[in-house]
Amino acid sequence: MRPFRLALVALSCALGASSLLRAQKQPENKLTLRQAVALALQKNPAVHAADAYAEAVRRTIAMAKAGRYPRVDFSEGFTRGNNPVYVFGSLLTQRQFTARNFALGFLNVPPPLDNFRTQFSASMPLYDAGETGRRIQDARLSSESAQQGRQRAGQEVIFGVARAFFDELLGRENVRVAEAAVTMTSADLAQAQARERQGLTVPSDVLSAQVQLAAAQEGLISARNGLAIAQAALNVAIGLPENAPTEAEGRFSETHFAAGTLAEQQQYALAHRPDYRQATLAERRTANGVSMARRAFLPQIGLFSSWEDDHQTFATRGGNNWIAGATLTFNVFNGGADRARLQEAQARKLQSEAMQQQMAAQVRLQVEEAFLNLNAARQSMEVTRRSAAEAKESLRILRNRYESGLATMTDLLSAETAETSAERDHLNAVYHYRLAAASLDLATGRLAPGSKVVTQQTKP
Repeated sequence: MRPFRLALVALSCALGASSLLRAQKQPENKLTLRQAVALALQKNPAVHAADAYAEAVRRTIAMAKAGRYPRVDFSEGFTRGNNPVYVFGSLLTQRQFTARNFALGFLNVPPPLDNFRTQFSASMPLYDAGETGRRIQDARLSSESAQQGRQRAGQEVIFGVARAFFDELLGRENVRVAEAAVTMTSADLAQAQARERQGLTVPSDVLSAQVQLAAAQEGLISARNGLAIAQAALNVAIGLPENAPTEAEGRFSETHFAAGTLAEQQQYALAHRPDYRQATLAERRTANGVSMARRAFLPQIGLFSSWEDDHQTFATRGGNNWIAGATLTFNVFNGGADRARLQEAQARKLQSEAMQQQMAAQVRLQVEEAFLNLNAARQSMEVTRRSAAEAKESLRILRNRYESGLATMTDLLSAETAETSAERDHLNAVYHYRLAAASLDLATGRLAPGSKVVTQQTKP
């Protein structure tokens, strides 16, 4: 009895030292899913790109509004020449024309003349048939669409982070199961070798255990490689370097997500999903485009004015003059371009309406697919939970029978393989259930940093 106690104490010390070593090797930056999502919304390039695009489109509203205000331009120019008309007119604007300039020789062959021209000009529309208002409306619709695109980009980033986070958790669980399989098979091999030395078993039991151990070691290598890839993928999804010292915190645990009814989910998606709202805004933009095309058939009224100063040298003073007036513009004929533009806008409106209907059908289908996948994943999780418990109990019974000489090594190894496979199946089912919940939130447009699928704590 005493040797057993000493062995138990030694084993406890070894396990404690192993746990301490693992704690020392753990990365410093452990992240919950909520923390990983918050970090991704700050660092992921896709979010930055969507933000920049939304800001750029928002600025077009001010550009469109500028059409309602006066435009003032300044110009400074220099010309030199002996063109008779140019010389005659420039002398008049410079207020330098005298009686001797009426001489026929001067009028026909004038000497070269310099002219420095300083001009301010202004124009302002009084009535443009509502074209500016329609441009402002189009810019606002475009800005709203860009904001919806920004929101959708954020949801897709959140989903990518959640999937990568779950991949890493699953990878770590696979490593744990693979390590347990190696430990368990190593113990079987040691036991078979001891029984062989005692003449209680045949050499084939040792060989079978060795084959099983090799397979378990290969599975462990594959699991560790998969975990390394999942960790790098999580870093990239967040927007960090792939070799950043981060680690997903927690372990998989069963949870429940209320799905409601399919009709409720589809109705919510059609009312709130950002990319579908973009399709709705696109249809409104094309309707606005039809109205803009119709405005081209109406007249436009505007004001204009200018003031200029002309002189022969840059430093000297010369003559100045001003002009002001109003214009009425009405297109009489331009080859049918305005009518063709209207017909194009009407065709684009029909196209956007059809695309919106197609998008609605796709949204309903995606929600239905995600809804059904969530239900199937929940059922699979329940089935694999029972299967894992049954496989574990079966292994316990067979191990007891093997130690009593009532079962073969082949039976024991088969039970261990079944128990490991059942545990992996259950872990995969939990993984797919959590991922299906995130997929349903993405399909309906609910996915956000505060969504339950993000905030739901994993088992520590």
